[in-house]
Amino acid sequence: MAALCRKFAAPEPGVGARWCLLEAGSWSLRWERHTEASTWTVFRPGVEPDVANFGVTALDVVPLDWLSNMPGEILVAAHAAIVAARPSRFPFAPDELVAARIASGAIEVFTDFRAGPDSFTRFVLVDGGVGDALVGRTLQQLFEVETYRLLALLTYPLALQATAALTELESEIDAAAAQVVNENGVESDRTLVNKLAALAGQAERLAGQTNFRVAASRAYYGLVGARITSWNELAIDGRPTLGEFMERRLAPAMRTCVSVAERQQGAIERIARTVQILNTRVEVASEMVNVNLLASMDSRSRVQLRLQETVEGLSIVAVSYYALSLLKVAFDGVAVVAPWLDPTVATALSVPVVVYLVWRFLRGVKKTVLSK
Repeated sequence: MAALCRKFAAPEPGVGARWCLLEAGSWSLRWERHTEASTWTVFRPGVEPDVANFGVTALDVVPLDWLSNMPGEILVAAHAAIVAARPSRFPFAPDELVAARIASGAIEVFTDFRAGPDSFTRFVLVDGGVGDALVGRTLQQLFEVETYRLLALLTYPLALQATAALTELESEIDAAAAQVVNENGVESDRTLVNKLAALAGQAERLAGQTNFRVAASRAYYGLVGARITSWNELAIDGRPTLGEFMERRLAPAMRTCVSVAERQQGAIERIARTVQILNTRVEVASEMVNVNLLASMDSRSRVQLRLQETVEGLSIVAVSYYALSLLKVAFDGVAVVAPWLDPTVATALSVPVVVYLVWRFLRGVKKTVLSK
């Protein structure tokens, strides 16, 4: 836009500008930057339109060298001719003509929404004398409808591409869901969970490739409907109106896009539910393993307790034996001084006392250790 303004010595748009209007004498050009596209509208007043063939257009006055260097891709290209009376001949096939009276019947619109020989869609507006302001606003809305219609259809090829991948993904989800019925053990369930996690990643990636465009298409389709509804169209000679054309041609494509998006979301939700079922079964199986493990540990603890009690009894016997052996040595020594003392009898009489004292001593040690 700045290059075109320099060519005509006109003020250039500033950095970050979103629109600019160039007055070039007999014609003018308006540039607007939108979210996903830029629009270039050329106005050429004072010239009798060639409605029958569109051999004379506003684009004829734009410098060809500048036009050929325009960057980006062209999504929408349309010619519009404003005439004072309905022409006797249109450049449209009779069976494809779309027509409507709008603005309380004061403006008539004719088109076929098909690209002509120069790849431009063509519109004919018949001004019933309502004034330039209303005609200009209607023309702007008409271009917006065509622009939003094609922007909305950008999703349709993506939806068709996603359908094949989505069908394959749904088949794999069905197979995984069928495996859930069979209980082949915890390891098999964990393997299936990992497989479902991979499928969830595929589903999320597929949804990520189309979610933005589907959301954008819904917004654009809503704008198309809002613009057409505001016109309060009336049919002309039984021809389909613009709203009827959109309902017949655009609405099915949008329903296809929305259907694909809903299938993608449904696939993600199915995977999530299947994973939840498997996780629940794995958790239940793990709990059963834990219960069995605890029961085994309890059994081992009882065995260890019995072994401990057995060892404790053997310890009493062993300690008592050594204590009595020391006591026997002591009695032998005393018998040398006191011949009347029989060491064997004395040792035998000491057995109950020694065993009792050893038992009390070990029991006290055990109680002290357990209390800490």
